[in-house]
Amino acid sequence: MLQTLLILTTCFGPLPGLHRSAQAPWVSTQGPMLVNVPYEQPDARIVLMAHDGRVLEGPMPIVTGEAVDLLSMMPSLATIDEAAYIQLLHGDEPAGAAYVVSPALSRRVPVMERVETPERGEWDRVAGWRDEGADDLEDAPENAGVVDGAALDQPVPRDATVVRSGWWVHPEVDVLMDTDHGSLRFDLREDAAPMTCRNFMHLVQQRFYDGTIAHRILIKGRNGRPFVVQGGDPTGSGSGGPGWWLPLEPSTLGHDFGVLSMARADDPDSAGSQWFIALDRSETARLDGQYCAFAEAVDGKETIISMATTPVGDADYLSSRPINPPRITRAWIEPAPPRDLASGRPDARVTPPTEGPWKPDPATP
Repeated sequence: MLQTLLILTTCFGPLPGLHRSAQAPWVSTQGPMLVNVPYEQPDARIVLMAHDGRVLEGPMPIVTGEAVDLLSMMPSLATIDEAAYIQLLHGDEPAGAAYVVSPALSRRVPVMERVETPERGEWDRVAGWRDEGADDLEDAPENAGVVDGAALDQPVPRDATVVRSGWWVHPEVDVLMDTDHGSLRFDLREDAAPMTCRNFMHLVQQRFYDGTIAHRILIKGRNGRPFVVQGGDPTGSGSGGPGWWLPLEPSTLGHDFGVLSMARADDPDSAGSQWFIALDRSETARLDGQYCAFAEAVDGKETIISMATTPVGDADYLSSRPINPPRITRAWIEPAPPRDLASGRPDARVTPPTEGPWKPDPATP
């Protein structure tokens, strides 16, 4: 039986920094999922919440100095379909970064269809999703595990086809970037795209993005509105990557201003390291379900505006290379802020600008 001890609170009390045990963050379906508050705290409680702050279970008291099994304390963990967040409370006050509990589920595979559009000619797009668990389920109904439609505004509950293998449990972190246009901070939306978030965190921790540029900037998309800032290619050419390919996930995060998503080629599973920041919902809504949005900027609005308005020497839609490309000088991770009992994170996604290229069109109702 895998024993996973997660030290939730060494960063909440007298011991500084984010700590966890040296054991792996993987917890099998056999459990246990152990947590511990290692210092005396008479009013310690824990709560399980969704990303938006909705309480899923608790708050409930936790005895300090003793390891407790979350799977026994919080039975709903056994059936969650999206990542949830365990927050330590001192009374009603949150203390330290939450822990993310992400269920390991069978993959939802994109269902593709061939279409033809005036802008692109013939191409393949995502039409829906199918749970791979249905392949091994005897006498499965014809539409078992099938989700119609590519873009999911809300999570679609899993049915009997899902295979549950366990959970990944780790402290919640944000990704920060220093650029020559300013700084950025991203909330990783593991509830929407857990595998894509883990891929991005891994690349950041390996310092993969340090020194890379934003090689493509489209301040005018097909509708004449700001579209994307794209980077993450170590070669700076638009063709490079980390040497592996990432399966597409059915993210529920829409491509609004400040949302970070993965760029890819025609194959839906061809993403690797290249990312883009969405700039205007009127241009980027069509990307929902076709590309995997996985994070949102909670700080750095002016940095995004500055990067997006960098002059380009080639205005071609497919290249749009800036004359002096914005550069990421450093990217790293930091503990996320504690989650409030009612509202979740104390910060929020940056708001869209209303000036310059983002100024509303008076002809638009």
